[in-house]
Amino acid sequence: MHLRRSPSLRKVCALLLLAIIAAVAMACGVIPFTARPALNYTYGSNAPLRIAIIDDTGGTDWSPAIDAAVGAYGAATPRLAFQRNVDGANIVMTFHRYLDAQPPELQGYSFPPGAGGFATVYDPQGVACNFPPSPLPMNCSGEIARADIYLNDIIPNGPDIERRRERLILHETGHALGLARHAPDLDLAQLASRYGWE
Repeated sequence: MHLRRSPSLRKVCALLLLAIIAAVAMACGVIPFTARPALNYTYGSNAPLRIAIIDDTGGTDWSPAIDAAVGAYGAATPRLAFQRNVDGANIVMTFHRYLDAQPPELQGYSFPPGAGGFATVYDPQGVACNFPPSPLPMNCSGEIARADIYLNDIIPNGPDIERRRERLILHETGHALGLARHAPDLDLAQLASRYGWE
């Protein structure tokens, strides 16, 4: 017996498919904001976004990968200006290390065991801008002021460890700049959309 689908069933299926696509698109987006995308940054101004980089890893093993990842972002667009001090920075991004067995305890976040790293993002009032499992902010203005990137020492040694560390830091830096879900690349198009760059 062969059943033919009715036009109304096709419409329902089409609407369901569109809803799924919209949900995926939202998950691949950025942290929404109501006024400014970052502290004292005007959307669409095309001014450089100033990011202070603080390396608080306390060693020399993570530092080269942090420098390489920040350098890759800086070389890719003149819209990102990295600096070592916090004066005039729109976002203060601090890198920390942690052990998988002793993850930091932070309000608004839970550390996933076994993850290579984790980014926490806060608005000017100190409210966390994303809560697991949701990638989107809750009770956060979306105006990023501070981000902390935690790097897990669980990453095994090997000849390609620097490349793996750099890739992880690129990914977490994207989160710290406001990308909610993204690949471990620069995602300049999504950053341009978030900050209104032409």
